[in-house]
Amino acid sequence: MKPIYAALCIAGVTLAACAQQEEPAPIYLQPNFDKAGNASCDVGYALVTTETGSVACAPAS
Repeated sequence: MKPIYAALCIAGVTLAACAQQEEPAPIYLQPNFDKAGNASCDVGYALVTTETGSVACAPAS
């Protein structure tokens, strides 16, 4: 491979690695509801309200 092509490939790979990446979307779990309709989450998760107004369980931080 000629040096100019190798340099172009390295530059392309470097630019692709530095490209702006999306922030990962949070993953929500469905809460558990008791007979009275009260929501609760498993250990390690907190009860949150999403942007759409629904109740969900998110990882506790």
